[in-house]
Amino acid sequence: MTARMPRLRLPGSLVAGGAILALMLVCALAPGLVAPYDPIAFDYTALLQPPSGAHPFGTDQFGRDILSRTIAAATIDIQIAVFATVGPLVVGTVIGLLVGYYGGIADMVFGRLVDLVVTFPFLVLVIAIVAVLGPGLVNMYIAVGVVGWVFYARLMRGEVLVLRNHDYVSAGKVLGYGEARILFRHILPNAARPILVYWMTDMALAILLGSSLGYLGLGAQPPAAEWGVLIADGKNFFSQAWWITVFPGIAIILAGIGFSLAGDGVADLLDVKR
Repeated sequence: MTARMPRLRLPGSLVAGGAILALMLVCALAPGLVAPYDPIAFDYTALLQPPSGAHPFGTDQFGRDILSRTIAAATIDIQIAVFATVGPLVVGTVIGLLVGYYGGIADMVFGRLVDLVVTFPFLVLVIAIVAVLGPGLVNMYIAVGVVGWVFYARLMRGEVLVLRNHDYVSAGKVLGYGEARILFRHILPNAARPILVYWMTDMALAILLGSSLGYLGLGAQPPAAEWGVLIADGKNFFSQAWWITVFPGIAIILAGIGFSLAGDGVADLLDVKR
């Protein structure tokens, strides 16, 4: 008889977060199959209709179905979550890896740069850069990339400072491994856990940032359906049509919960594997 290997159970937080993100992904990839109406089609016979069987989330001041617009907005907001974080993730991880491993003058310069960036609130810096470049999603991605990579690099640097003194790094040097192999095949995989967890959380923050800029008119531009834009559309009608702002706000909260739960689940899963 051979002993069975114990099954690795997925953390409950990862399952719950993954289910929420899977639902969002379906809405983002195939909004036309999920949304009951055209999200940009005007219907002047159904202006500011409250939630009902025909329109579960109600309609806005142009008769557009809020459920359909909330679903369609998932496409842009998932895009924001990915595009606004992948660049900082890659750049920050590589810079933090190199700075933490080699140290020296590069580490000193990086430390001063971090001090300069963290002096100002992240949102203020991003808004300032977008205001200079002009509104729009591309300029928002540029602004987030200019500032956001610093936080990934700082986190990676701290991990590398601990790992570079481990025995397997010394053994790799004795065996004649090149520095690139030591960095990217030995240190990076062992330092990736906190980076992955932070990335999941950062995607939730990116959605909040994109919605905030959309609300301020600096992110996605009308008539595009984006959760922050939808909330901005309904702010002047809140007293008589609360559903225009409430349901997109709930979608933002669910997205944040989904990414946060998934991040906690990934952290637990990697701990178990390790």
